[in-house]
Amino acid sequence: MYGADGNTPELRPFEFKGMMRFWWRAIRAEDNIEKLRKEEAEMFGGTGEGEGKSKVQMILKEQIGNDGVFKYQPLPHHSKNNCKFCESRCRKSFVLSAIKPDTSFRIEFTFPEELKNILESLIFITFTLGGFGKRSRRGFGSIEYDGMQEVVKRDELLNGILTSLNQINPKYELKYGKIKIKTTIISNYPFIREILLGKDFSSFDEILKVIGEASHKWCDPSLGNASPRMASPVYVSVLRADKFYRPIITILNSAFPSVYPRWDYEKQKKFIKELL
Repeated sequence: MYGADGNTPELRPFEFKGMMRFWWRAIRAEDNIEKLRKEEAEMFGGTGEGEGKSKVQMILKEQIGNDGVFKYQPLPHHSKNNCKFCESRCRKSFVLSAIKPDTSFRIEFTFPEELKNILESLIFITFTLGGFGKRSRRGFGSIEYDGMQEVVKRDELLNGILTSLNQINPKYELKYGKIKIKTTIISNYPFIREILLGKDFSSFDEILKVIGEASHKWCDPSLGNASPRMASPVYVSVLRADKFYRPIITILNSAFPSVYPRWDYEKQKKFIKELL
Protein backbone atom coordinates (compact mmCIF):
# COMPACT_ATOMS: atom_id res chain seq x y z
CA MET A 1 0.00 0.00 0.00
CA TYR A 2 1.77 3.13 -1.23
CA GLY A 3 1.45 6.88 -0.78
CA ALA A 4 1.25 9.59 -3.42
CA ASP A 5 4.67 8.81 -4.93
CA GLY A 6 3.71 5.19 -5.64
CA ASN A 7 6.85 3.85 -3.94
CA THR A 8 6.75 4.71 -0.24
CA PRO A 9 4.68 2.31 1.93
CA GLU A 10 1.89 4.17 3.66
CA LEU A 11 -1.29 3.22 5.49
CA ARG A 12 -4.17 4.89 3.67
CA PRO A 13 -7.60 5.18 5.32
CA PHE A 14 -9.13 5.63 1.86
CA GLU A 15 -8.04 2.10 0.91
CA PHE A 16 -9.41 0.58 4.12
CA LYS A 17 -12.73 2.27 3.52
CA GLY A 18 -12.70 1.27 -0.15
CA MET A 19 -12.29 -2.38 0.85
CA MET A 20 -15.20 -2.08 3.26
CA ARG A 21 -17.34 -0.90 0.36
CA PHE A 22 -16.08 -3.80 -1.80
CA TRP A 23 -16.97 -6.44 0.79
CA TRP A 24 -20.32 -4.76 1.50
CA ARG A 25 -21.27 -5.25 -2.17
CA ALA A 26 -19.84 -8.78 -2.21
CA ILE A 27 -21.87 -9.81 0.87
CA ARG A 28 -25.12 -8.18 -0.27
CA ALA A 29 -25.29 -10.36 -3.42
CA GLU A 30 -28.10 -8.21 -4.76
CA ASP A 31 -29.93 -8.79 -8.07
CA ASN A 32 -31.22 -5.22 -8.07
CA ILE A 33 -28.07 -3.21 -8.78
CA GLU A 34 -29.80 0.15 -8.44
CA LYS A 35 -31.03 -0.84 -4.97
CA LEU A 36 -27.52 -1.99 -4.08
CA ARG A 37 -26.02 1.31 -5.21
CA LYS A 38 -28.51 3.34 -3.17
CA GLU A 39 -27.95 1.27 -0.02
CA GLU A 40 -24.19 1.64 -0.41
CA ALA A 41 -24.47 5.41 -0.88
CA GLU A 42 -26.69 5.73 2.21
CA MET A 43 -23.98 4.13 4.33
CA PHE A 44 -20.73 5.20 2.66
CA GLY A 45 -21.76 8.38 0.87
CA GLY A 46 -22.05 9.21 -2.81
CA THR A 47 -22.05 11.99 -5.38
CA GLY A 48 -25.55 11.42 -6.76
CA GLU A 49 -28.58 13.61 -6.17
CA GLY A 50 -29.67 13.47 -2.53
CA GLU A 51 -26.61 11.44 -1.51
CA GLY A 52 -24.56 12.92 1.29
CA LYS A 53 -21.30 12.14 3.00
CA SER A 54 -20.44 8.80 4.53
CA LYS A 55 -21.93 7.72 7.86
CA VAL A 56 -18.67 5.86 8.52
CA GLN A 57 -15.66 7.92 9.55
CA MET A 58 -12.12 6.60 9.94
CA ILE A 59 -9.08 8.10 11.60
CA LEU A 60 -5.62 6.54 11.34
CA LYS A 61 -4.10 7.13 14.76
CA GLU A 62 -0.47 6.72 13.70
CA GLN A 63 1.51 6.28 10.49
CA ILE A 64 4.27 3.73 9.82
CA GLY A 65 7.80 5.17 10.00
CA ASN A 66 10.93 4.07 8.15
CA ASP A 67 11.70 1.50 10.85
CA GLY A 68 8.45 -0.29 9.94
CA VAL A 69 9.47 -0.77 6.29
CA PHE A 70 11.56 -3.48 4.62
CA LYS A 71 12.28 -4.90 1.16
CA TYR A 72 10.36 -7.97 0.03
CA GLN A 73 10.07 -10.12 -3.07
CA PRO A 74 6.37 -9.98 -4.06
CA LEU A 75 6.78 -13.22 -6.03
CA PRO A 76 8.43 -15.44 -3.37
CA HIS A 77 8.08 -18.55 -5.54
CA HIS A 78 10.78 -17.12 -7.82
CA SER A 79 14.30 -18.48 -7.50
CA LYS A 80 17.44 -17.09 -9.16
CA ASN A 81 15.48 -14.68 -11.33
CA ASN A 82 13.27 -17.34 -12.89
CA CYS A 83 9.96 -18.94 -12.07
CA LYS A 84 10.19 -22.71 -12.46
CA PHE A 85 6.73 -22.81 -14.04
CA CYS A 86 6.93 -19.87 -16.45
CA GLU A 87 10.70 -20.05 -17.11
CA SER A 88 11.86 -17.25 -19.42
CA ARG A 89 8.35 -15.79 -19.85
CA CYS A 90 8.23 -14.67 -16.22
CA ARG A 91 9.39 -11.26 -15.06
CA LYS A 92 12.82 -11.08 -13.47
CA SER A 93 13.05 -11.30 -9.73
CA PHE A 94 12.58 -7.94 -8.00
CA VAL A 95 11.92 -6.49 -4.58
CA LEU A 96 9.56 -3.77 -3.42
CA SER A 97 9.29 -1.69 -0.28
CA ALA A 98 6.65 -3.08 2.06
CA ILE A 99 5.37 -2.72 5.60
CA LYS A 100 7.05 -5.26 7.88
CA PRO A 101 5.12 -8.25 9.19
CA ASP A 102 3.92 -7.89 12.79
CA THR A 103 3.80 -4.10 12.51
CA SER A 104 0.98 -2.69 14.65
CA PHE A 105 -1.23 0.32 13.99
CA ARG A 106 -4.56 1.68 15.17
CA ILE A 107 -7.62 2.83 13.25
CA GLU A 108 -10.56 4.53 14.93
CA PHE A 109 -14.04 4.11 13.43
CA THR A 110 -17.02 6.28 14.25
CA PHE A 111 -20.58 5.63 13.06
CA PRO A 112 -24.20 5.98 14.22
CA GLU A 113 -25.30 3.62 16.99
CA GLU A 114 -28.03 2.06 14.84
CA LEU A 115 -25.35 0.79 12.42
CA LYS A 116 -23.15 -0.71 15.15
CA ASN A 117 -23.95 -4.42 14.60
CA ILE A 118 -23.78 -4.22 10.82
CA LEU A 119 -20.57 -2.23 10.70
CA GLU A 120 -18.79 -4.31 13.34
CA SER A 121 -19.68 -7.38 11.26
CA LEU A 122 -18.47 -5.67 8.08
CA ILE A 123 -15.17 -4.67 9.72
CA PHE A 124 -14.67 -8.29 10.85
CA ILE A 125 -15.34 -9.61 7.32
CA THR A 126 -13.13 -6.98 5.66
CA PHE A 127 -10.14 -7.76 7.87
CA THR A 128 -10.69 -11.53 7.78
CA LEU A 129 -11.46 -12.27 4.13
CA GLY A 130 -9.55 -9.40 2.55
CA GLY A 131 -6.05 -8.00 2.25
CA PHE A 132 -4.75 -4.53 1.47
CA GLY A 133 -2.24 -3.20 -1.04
CA LYS A 134 -0.47 -5.07 -3.84
CA ARG A 135 -1.23 -8.77 -4.45
CA SER A 136 -3.90 -8.67 -1.75
CA ARG A 137 -5.81 -11.50 -3.49
CA ARG A 138 -2.76 -13.71 -3.11
CA GLY A 139 -2.22 -13.50 0.64
CA PHE A 140 -0.37 -10.19 0.90
CA GLY A 141 -1.62 -7.34 3.09
CA SER A 142 -3.45 -9.65 5.50
CA ILE A 143 -4.24 -8.01 8.82
CA GLU A 144 -5.06 -9.44 12.24
CA TYR A 145 -6.83 -7.24 14.76
CA ASP A 146 -6.79 -7.48 18.54
CA GLY A 147 -8.99 -10.32 19.71
CA MET A 148 -8.78 -12.28 16.46
CA GLN A 149 -6.92 -15.18 18.11
CA GLU A 150 -10.05 -15.90 20.14
CA VAL A 151 -11.91 -17.07 17.00
CA VAL A 152 -9.19 -18.75 14.93
CA LYS A 153 -10.20 -22.35 15.68
CA ARG A 154 -11.53 -23.83 12.47
CA ASP A 155 -15.18 -24.34 13.48
CA GLU A 156 -15.36 -21.14 15.51
CA LEU A 157 -13.89 -19.12 12.64
CA LEU A 158 -16.36 -20.41 10.04
CA ASN A 159 -19.27 -19.86 12.42
CA GLY A 160 -17.96 -16.38 13.22
CA ILE A 161 -17.71 -15.53 9.52
CA LEU A 162 -21.20 -16.94 8.89
CA THR A 163 -22.73 -14.92 11.73
CA SER A 164 -21.14 -11.72 10.44
CA LEU A 165 -22.24 -12.39 6.85
CA ASN A 166 -25.84 -13.05 7.89
CA GLN A 167 -25.87 -9.91 10.04
CA ILE A 168 -25.50 -8.02 6.75
CA ASN A 169 -27.38 -10.39 4.46
CA PRO A 170 -29.11 -13.61 5.67
CA LYS A 171 -28.42 -15.59 2.49
CA TYR A 172 -25.51 -17.76 3.67
CA GLU A 173 -25.20 -21.20 5.25
CA LEU A 174 -22.44 -23.44 6.60
CA LYS A 175 -22.61 -26.85 4.97
CA TYR A 176 -20.04 -29.65 4.54
CA GLY A 177 -17.28 -27.55 6.07
CA LYS A 178 -17.70 -24.48 3.86
CA ILE A 179 -19.86 -21.39 3.68
CA LYS A 180 -22.12 -21.07 0.62
CA ILE A 181 -24.77 -18.70 -0.63
CA LYS A 182 -28.21 -20.31 -0.36
CA THR A 183 -30.04 -18.50 -3.12
CA THR A 184 -29.60 -18.15 -6.88
CA ILE A 185 -28.26 -14.72 -7.83
CA ILE A 186 -28.28 -13.57 -11.46
CA SER A 187 -26.27 -10.35 -11.07
CA ASN A 188 -23.04 -10.09 -13.05
CA TYR A 189 -20.76 -8.66 -10.39
CA PRO A 190 -18.33 -10.27 -7.86
CA PHE A 191 -20.50 -11.33 -4.91
CA ILE A 192 -19.49 -14.10 -2.46
CA ARG A 193 -20.32 -17.64 -3.60
CA GLU A 194 -18.22 -19.79 -1.24
CA ILE A 195 -15.71 -19.47 1.61
CA LEU A 196 -13.30 -22.28 2.51
CA LEU A 197 -10.42 -22.73 4.96
CA GLY A 198 -7.15 -24.17 3.67
CA LYS A 199 -4.47 -26.31 5.31
CA ASP A 200 -1.99 -24.97 7.87
CA PHE A 201 1.48 -23.70 6.95
CA SER A 202 4.44 -23.07 9.24
CA SER A 203 5.30 -19.52 8.09
CA PHE A 204 3.96 -16.68 6.01
CA ASP A 205 6.85 -17.11 3.54
CA GLU A 206 5.86 -20.74 2.99
CA ILE A 207 2.20 -19.99 2.36
CA LEU A 208 2.93 -17.05 0.03
CA LYS A 209 5.33 -19.26 -1.94
CA VAL A 210 2.71 -22.01 -2.32
CA ILE A 211 0.06 -19.48 -3.38
CA GLY A 212 2.48 -18.01 -5.94
CA GLU A 213 3.46 -21.42 -7.32
CA ALA A 214 -0.18 -22.45 -7.65
CA SER A 215 -1.00 -19.15 -9.41
CA HIS A 216 1.66 -19.80 -12.05
CA LYS A 217 1.04 -23.53 -12.33
CA TRP A 218 -2.67 -23.04 -13.05
CA CYS A 219 -2.37 -19.71 -14.84
CA ASP A 220 -5.69 -19.20 -16.64
CA PRO A 221 -8.27 -16.51 -17.51
CA SER A 222 -10.53 -18.09 -14.84
CA LEU A 223 -8.10 -16.58 -12.31
CA GLY A 224 -7.92 -13.20 -14.04
CA ASN A 225 -4.81 -14.00 -16.10
CA ALA A 226 -5.71 -12.73 -19.56
CA SER A 227 -5.86 -9.62 -21.67
CA PRO A 228 -7.52 -7.48 -20.53
CA ARG A 229 -6.25 -8.52 -17.10
CA MET A 230 -9.07 -8.91 -14.59
CA ALA A 231 -9.18 -9.10 -10.79
CA SER A 232 -9.14 -12.75 -9.76
CA PRO A 233 -12.52 -14.08 -8.55
CA VAL A 234 -10.60 -16.24 -6.06
CA TYR A 235 -9.51 -14.13 -3.08
CA VAL A 236 -6.93 -15.67 -0.72
CA SER A 237 -6.31 -14.03 2.64
CA VAL A 238 -4.10 -15.43 5.41
CA LEU A 239 -4.92 -15.82 9.09
CA ARG A 240 -2.47 -16.68 11.85
CA ALA A 241 -3.73 -19.57 13.98
CA ASP A 242 -1.47 -20.14 17.02
CA LYS A 243 1.90 -21.06 15.46
CA PHE A 244 0.50 -21.70 12.00
CA TYR A 245 -0.77 -19.69 9.02
CA ARG A 246 -4.02 -20.66 7.34
CA PRO A 247 -5.41 -19.48 3.98
CA ILE A 248 -9.01 -18.31 3.81
CA ILE A 249 -10.29 -18.79 0.26
CA THR A 250 -13.24 -16.71 -0.90
CA ILE A 251 -14.72 -17.63 -4.28
CA LEU A 252 -16.49 -14.69 -5.85
CA ASN A 253 -18.88 -14.71 -8.77
CA SER A 254 -16.85 -14.54 -12.01
CA ALA A 255 -18.02 -11.32 -13.66
CA PHE A 256 -15.96 -11.50 -16.87
CA PRO A 257 -16.83 -9.34 -19.92
CA SER A 258 -18.25 -11.00 -23.03
CA VAL A 259 -15.02 -10.38 -24.99
CA TYR A 260 -12.91 -12.09 -22.31
CA PRO A 261 -10.73 -15.02 -23.52
CA ARG A 262 -12.03 -18.56 -23.04
CA TRP A 263 -11.46 -19.77 -19.47
CA ASP A 264 -11.10 -23.17 -17.83
CA TYR A 265 -12.81 -23.50 -14.44
CA GLU A 266 -11.01 -26.82 -13.87
CA LYS A 267 -7.75 -24.88 -13.52
CA GLN A 268 -9.40 -22.54 -11.03
CA LYS A 269 -10.50 -25.59 -9.00
CA LYS A 270 -6.98 -27.05 -9.13
CA PHE A 271 -5.51 -23.76 -7.90
CA ILE A 272 -7.89 -23.85 -4.93
CA LYS A 273 -7.17 -27.53 -4.26
CA GLU A 274 -3.45 -26.80 -3.80
CA LEU A 275 -4.35 -24.65 -0.78
CA LEU A 276 -6.86 -27.12 0.71
